[in-house]
Amino acid sequence: MRINICLLLLLLTAWSCAEKGASNDKKSTNLDGFKTFKIDTEAKPVSIFELIEEVEIMRLEETEESLLSSVFKVSSTEDRIVFPSGNDGSIYSYSKEGEFISKFSHVGNGPGEYEFIWSFWVDGDHIFVSDINRRSLISYDLEGNHLRSWKLPFYAKSFFTYDKGFVADLDYTAYQDSLQFNVLFLDENMEVKQMANPYSSPLILYVGSSVNSFQPYGKDLIYHGFKSDSVFLIKNNQTRPLLKFDFGEEWLWTEETIKNNPRTTGLIRETDLVWWVDSYINEKWIYLSYKTSFKDVFRVLIDRNSGIQRAFKVNKNAATKYAMTPIKWEEDRFMVSVQSPDVRAYINDLGEAKVKFREGTTLEEIESSENPVLMWVKFK
Repeated sequence: MRINICLLLLLLTAWSCAEKGASNDKKSTNLDGFKTFKIDTEAKPVSIFELIEEVEIMRLEETEESLLSSVFKVSSTEDRIVFPSGNDGSIYSYSKEGEFISKFSHVGNGPGEYEFIWSFWVDGDHIFVSDINRRSLISYDLEGNHLRSWKLPFYAKSFFTYDKGFVADLDYTAYQDSLQFNVLFLDENMEVKQMANPYSSPLILYVGSSVNSFQPYGKDLIYHGFKSDSVFLIKNNQTRPLLKFDFGEEWLWTEETIKNNPRTTGLIRETDLVWWVDSYINEKWIYLSYKTSFKDVFRVLIDRNSGIQRAFKVNKNAATKYAMTPIKWEEDRFMVSVQSPDVRAYINDLGEAKVKFREGTTLEEIESSENPVLMWVKFK
């Protein structure tokens, strides 16, 4: 009898664990199931300070070798952050406390050199730089020593490492002159393994976004081209729709528009419709930016679970805005860069109780430097 009771308890425990596991799997599946978010372009924006729970601020040490102009492409390793800054093609390494470590630049015309940094990311101890103009991809170690170069037989806006090879965004440029696929899966030698995301009409636009179309998402990748209202999950060398931002009649790039209007740059000026979309996505939030002209940027914070949207503004006052540059999610914190002269006013607007400084950072040091700061924002 005792054995039967123990057996029953064991079965109930196993069933309970299985149910719990199934519940967690269901939650994960539901989160990454396809969703459409209808964007209200007429929503009245609130101040970003109404949405923030707290921030952590870190200065970036200024030395004679590390005078930074902007910071917007940041990759992280276990012990450092790496990013390009300025027009001289330099790539900087800093510690996680904001101490300058080193920099290098390989601008030039020789082997292992680039003209301009377009896509940039770090994978392990390798730094990758793609140069659109030269159709090349180059890798370096963390100290800037050249490791390998690839000459590309196609134009690609963005690259990222994936499945021991690469994934590329052709951004509506035909592969081998006639194959119309936006996403190419490539092996380590740049040989095409698979193509995805076909399109029917080329979209030629002489305006680009230097934001990488690919971003890490757990063990997988997210793909979102700036001329698309849809986001795709890349998993097992395939793409599938993850999110759609529905702008209704305010969206410019319909199939009919693309097919009948080859002069797209003029169309942006004439219509004032949404033509540029950028998204940063983690398990809970979507930080969405979009444009209806060449100057105005609109921002929306979306809760993926509830679908609640909050349009927001980053105004310093009625006439000016904070130069707050979105970078990426790090777990539940969103990394942005802010210009150092704005930091004190930013703190005053947010409230000192919501501000933390990373070890080694003080407000006095920030204000004595011209370098931008990094800020990790936790939303409510």
